[in-house]
Formats: sequence, structure tokens, C-alpha cells
Amino acid sequence: MKQILYILLAIGFYSCETDVTSDITLKGSTPRLVVNGGIERNTITPLNEQKIELSTSVGFLDKEEPAPVTNASVIVNDGTNDFEFLHTSNGIYTNDRIEAKLNTKYSISIQWNNETYTGEDFLNEVPDFDRVYSVFEEETLFTDQGYFLNFDATDPVNVANYYYYRVFKNDEFTIVPDPGNNVTIIEKDQFFDGKSRVGVNPNEEVSFEIGDKAGVQQLAISENYYDYLVELFTQTGSQGFSLIGNPPPASIRSNLVNINTPKNRALGYFYATDVKEASLVISE
Repeated sequence: MKQILYILLAIGFYSCETDVTSDITLKGSTPRLVVNGGIERNTITPLNEQKIELSTSVGFLDKEEPAPVTNASVIVNDGTNDFEFLHTSNGIYTNDRIEAKLNTKYSISIQWNNETYTGEDFLNEVPDFDRVYSVFEEETLFTDQGYFLNFDATDPVNVANYYYYRVFKNDEFTIVPDPGNNVTIIEKDQFFDGKSRVGVNPNEEVSFEIGDKAGVQQLAISENYYDYLVELFTQTGSQGFSLIGNPPPASIRSNLVNINTPKNRALGYFYATDVKEASLVISE
């Protein structure tokens, strides 16, 4: 069964990534533009270029993969300058000149099939980790036995922060559809504003063995992107793996607006995020 979206994480592009979801629409509906990507600031491992992926949606019961969009015009603006993203391959559009800057609103304009889609997001600063380490846990009803990543971090005081966590196993980024994703791998600091947190597990579904390389990223995301991900992870988690009894999920409202035909809105999300990361090799 097709799951809901390429976890947009969105949330990112990696040379080795486990895909657990696909964008879907109801069977027989007109394919829609799907946007996956945005602007990422990473001072630990700076990106050589920014990437945005465009594809079209597929029907809920269709067997084909989403088709890449290769003939669009993609422009991103940082409040001062326009930057054209050029198609490289398989629906991936890149630009190596745009700079990811803190406290900056980025807007995107996509022209495709004689229609224009626009959207925007704001790049907020993310705090660094205080400490990243592994903890061994015995098997439970809900988790496998193994080593799990934990981190300590301090949340900035009197600032509304929204976090998204990516966990990597041997450089592979994986998200498993689970109902708990909407409260574990994304968080807001409503209950820990300005506080130090100890022993945070950024993804309880990913366990490690001795010798594995374990990596974690902490992303600052906007409130609107947080709300989008809550809905995304709620739907992917509740769908499970059985088609029986599971109705086709509703499409999740994007931040991209079709200014020519509003009802023909895009799917996916254009985001801006700041990233801090750390890694270690699991040992006893």
C-alpha cells in the first residue's frame, strides 16, 4: 500500500535514504504538483547546493511511481535577490549560489503547465546539542533491544521554538510510519522553554548495534511547517500497513498556493531550516 508522502523532510536529500512513503491522491483524480525541498543552513556540514524536487501525485491504488517534473521554472527569493533553480535530473532542481541565512524569509515561485505556484517559509536559528551519546535498552513491547541515540540540549529562553529530528543509521536516513512520530521526531518547546533537557531520544524506532554509525540532526522549523508535519505524521502513522479498513488519507494542505487555479493546489512543502548535527560510532 502506498503511504502518504516522501517524508519531506522534506525533509531533505541524501545519497542513501530509505523511502517509506509516497505521495498519493484518490484514484482517478488529476495529478497534482508535488514539491519536496527548500533551503537548509548547515554550518557543520555545509551544503554545496540547495535542492528542490518536483514530481506529480499518483492515485491511491495506482502502481506507478510519481513522475518527475522536468519542465518547470523554479525561482527562490531571499528578500533581495532572485535565484533560478535549474533542472539537473529526475525532477531535481538545484542552485549553488543562494546563501542560507538566519532570520530570513524565503519565497518560491514555480511555473508549470501554464500555472504559477507560490509559497514561503522563514529560517530560524537552531541551538546546538550539549551532548550526544548512546544508551542500551532491553526489548519491550514497543521497541527492539539495542542501542538508541540520546542527546542533551538547552532550549533558548522566551523564544517559540519548533524542532524536527532526523536520525541516520550508517548514513541512511529512515522514518518508519508510526503514530508516535507526531510527538517524538517533531516537538515544540511549549513545556520546556528555556530549559535544559537530558536524555532525549529523537527517534524511538531506530535502534543500533555495536559498530554502527549513528547520526542525528536537530532542525529549527517554522510553526507552519511544524503544523504541516504533525498532520503528515498523524496520517502516515494511522494508516499502518493494511489496506483493509483504511480509507484513502486526505491530502494535507501545503504552503504552496496556485495563484491561477486555487483549487488545483500543490502538495508537499517548501521549507527553510537551520541544522545542527552530530554523529558517533556505537561501542560498549
